[in-house]
Amino acid sequence: MEQDPAPGVDQIGINLLRIVTGTFFMAVALELVDGFDPAVLFQPVLDPALSGAAGAITLLTLAIWFMLGAALRLAALSLALFVLVSSFTSNFIVSPFEDLSAFWYDLTLCCGVLLSYLTLDEKRLRRASVLSHQSRMSRISAQRRVQPRRVSPDADTKPTRHTRPTDAEENNIFADIRG
Repeated sequence: MEQDPAPGVDQIGINLLRIVTGTFFMAVALELVDGFDPAVLFQPVLDPALSGAAGAITLLTLAIWFMLGAALRLAALSLALFVLVSSFTSNFIVSPFEDLSAFWYDLTLCCGVLLSYLTLDEKRLRRASVLSHQSRMSRISAQRRVQPRRVSPDADTKPTRHTRPTDAEENNIFADIRG
């Protein structure tokens, strides 16, 4: 008997959790909520305006890719690595003071991203994509071969014909409504 990896949560629930997690990263990329700085990785090689745009576009692309579920394992690993390295760089290397609580918060989000595919077996991992999943027809195999046989009606029996009842036979169920 096959054990369900996450009893009580079906594929739709897992997809919804992944989409909600991805929308948080989209909100960070669009600066709608406070979070880590995605531009910190690009600041050594690009000017501040371009590094901000490159970081936001990278995080937005990774978040959308993660939400769609296409190549979920690679998308989750890429998003988690980007978030973890950006958070570590902004909280421990660039920042004048170490902010362990912000890093811990981002590390927890990375663990949630990784758990989005770790609980899925191979069959469910293939079905995780929101857009490209198509239901497939499965073939049912018979336990034993069935021999078809011809069935013909008896010569004595004639098909019965239903006739419409006469007015006297009809009962009007609404006759005594007016009382």
